[in-house]
Amino acid sequence: MSKKVAFGGILLALNIILLLLINIIPMNTLFIMGLASLPISIIIMEFGPKSGVIFYIGSIILGFIVMANKFQWILYTTTFGIYGLIKYMVERDLPIYIEYILKLLFANIIMLVLYLTLKQFIYIPVNLITIVIFEIVFVIYDNVYSSFIDYYNDKLRKLIKNF
Repeated sequence: MSKKVAFGGILLALNIILLLLINIIPMNTLFIMGLASLPISIIIMEFGPKSGVIFYIGSIILGFIVMANKFQWILYTTTFGIYGLIKYMVERDLPIYIEYILKLLFANIIMLVLYLTLKQFIYIPVNLITIVIFEIVFVIYDNVYSSFIDYYNDKLRKLIKNF
């Protein structure tokens, strides 16, 4: 149990450091949020989805404290932060095309809700090109996320277990 708590704490600290970098490095915010979303997948693989939910809650609470821009916090909380759990729930014994449809449906619904909510506060240009680029970038993000999971299972897990 103590090993589980320590490992989760280290991953949560890594997650928060990445979220803190968003304040320091104003460029590549979405890239850093994408990196910050990866530790939740490790928690889910090692300890299950219940621990993933607890990790997610801890991540959003601490993220609220360390992230200066609350719009970025909302974006992280509703998209990148929870994506590991969504991916886990969707990728279970379904044909791959249904998985992609469900993941794209999630991403588009969240983006629509964010757009409708945030357009009152900030200008967000939306046109067909923006939507197509979002879809392509999301598919790339999902493939990179899957590649990270494979890399963790093949290489990093063995390396971490040796410590």
